Amino acid sequence: MILKQIKYIEQPTAYLCGQACVAMLAGVSVDEVIEVMQNDKGTGKKDIERALNHYGIRQAKTMTKADNNSVLPKVCILKVLLPKYGHWILYYDGKYYDPEFGLMDKLYEKARIQFYLEIFIDE
Repeated sequence: MILKQIKYIEQPTAYLCGQACVAMLAGVSVDEVIEVMQNDKGTGKKDIERALNHYGIRQAKTMTKADNNSVLPKVCILKVLLPKYGHWILYYDGKYYDPEFGLMDKLYEKARIQFYLEIFIDE
């Protein structure tokens, strides 16, 4: 998979952050990812991995434990903890593509990184 750029996609509902992250990577709509995942609610690691595989997006075999001070790979999907819920965020080339809070240069201040799933791209 060759990524030239990522188009930011806002999650359409409070539960679609994982689907939105996959949609941004695959260059498709959130609705299409919902169909692939067969899930329009909160997602887990397995849902995201299956959808990435469906789109031919290569990823690490396991998630890496991390925190807010970790050096992140060029492309990864972050599993973060917010004050009342878990959340998925796409990190790409120094920017946070947060489906809930927008495109940012810094991580949302209340987010605490727990893990990341590295995404492998061909350059």
